[in-house]
Amino acid sequence: MERDLTILVSLVLSTVLPATLPVESAGGRRTEGGLYLFAGARVLVSFLLVLGAGMEQPLCLVRNGPNGKLSLNPKVLKVLHGIGQPVVVVAIAGPYRTGKSFLMNRLAQRRRGFPLSHTVQAQTKGIWMWCLPHPRRANTTLVLLDTEGLGDPNKGDNSNDAWIFTLALLLSSTLVYNSSGTIDQQALETLGVVTALTERVRVRAGDSRDAAAADVVRFFPGFIWAVRDFMLELLVDGRRVNEDEYLEHVLRLWTGSSRVVQEHNKLRRCLHDFFPNRKCFVLPLPAEPKAMKHLEELDEGQLRPRFLQQADAFCRHIWDTAPVKALPGRAAVTGSSEWRWWRGTRWPRWGAAGG
Repeated sequence: MERDLTILVSLVLSTVLPATLPVESAGGRRTEGGLYLFAGARVLVSFLLVLGAGMEQPLCLVRNGPNGKLSLNPKVLKVLHGIGQPVVVVAIAGPYRTGKSFLMNRLAQRRRGFPLSHTVQAQTKGIWMWCLPHPRRANTTLVLLDTEGLGDPNKGDNSNDAWIFTLALLLSSTLVYNSSGTIDQQALETLGVVTALTERVRVRAGDSRDAAAADVVRFFPGFIWAVRDFMLELLVDGRRVNEDEYLEHVLRLWTGSSRVVQEHNKLRRCLHDFFPNRKCFVLPLPAEPKAMKHLEELDEGQLRPRFLQQADAFCRHIWDTAPVKALPGRAAVTGSSEWRWWRGTRWPRWGAAGG
C-alpha cells in the first residue's frame, strides 16, 4: 500500500511541487519539493483511465483518512491506462453542504452519480472522479472531479482543505467554485486559500517566491463562480447587472494605501492575477424546500424552471467552452499521456494533529 501512495500533487510532469513541506531523500538528505521520498525513483505513469468508454459511476481517486492523510485509492491503480483521447477536466470546490455533487451530476447528465446527502454531515470525502464521453466533442473525454467540501467543522484543520483545493486546482482545466447565498466577505475568505497558494506550490524546485507566483499562473484553470440558492436581485447602485458584472463588482479594487484598503485588496488582487478568465452563474434553489431531501428522485418537471434555465446555461457554457487540459508549451494532455509522477512516496499527514 505504501508503495502506491504516489500519484498526486506533482502534476505537470513532476514540475509542480508543494514547497512548504520538507523532503527527505532515500539517503536521508533533505531537499525541497514537499514530499517525503524513500527508496523510490521517478517514473512515467498514465493519469486518467478507461477514457474512451467512460465510467459507469464515479470512483474515489483521492481518499481523505480520519487522520487527515491523503492517499490514492489502490483500485484506481488497477485501471490506470491510456486511451489517447484529449481530456477536459472540470473540478468543483467550495464550502461543504452547498450542493456541489448535485451540480456535477447535472454536468454528467445523470440523475444519480456523485452521492448526495441531505443532512448536516458532509457526504463527499477526498476527491471523486467520473470519466464520461464529452457530450459536445467527438473523441474527447469529460473528466469530472467532485471534491470534499471546505470548512467542515469536524476536521478542525484548514491545511487539509488547502491541499484538496490545490489538487483540484492543478488537475483541472476549468475550476468551479461553488458557494451559497451571495458573494460576500465570508465567501471570499473561504476562498482565501488561494492567497497562500504560492507558499504551497512552485513550478520548479528552487524558484523564488515571486517567480513562483508569476510562473504557476500558467498552469491555472479557467474559473467559474457558481452562487447557489441565490434569491437577490442583480442590482448595483440601482442598475441591473448581469452575473459577470456582479462578480467583477465584488472583486473591484479600492484605491488608497491604508491598512483597511490593503486588506480589502489582498485577496481580490490575488484572484485577479490567478484567474484572469472569470465567469459567474447564479442559481436559485432547485426545488421547493420540502422536496430538497429527494433531489435524486425528482423529475425535471419537479425542478424550478428558473433553476433549470440557469443550470442549463451553466452546463452549456462548460460543454462548449471548457478547454482541453494542456500544459504550457506542450500538446494537449490525453489519457495515454505519460505524466511524470513521484512513485514510492510516503505522503505526510496533512491536517493531522501534530502533522
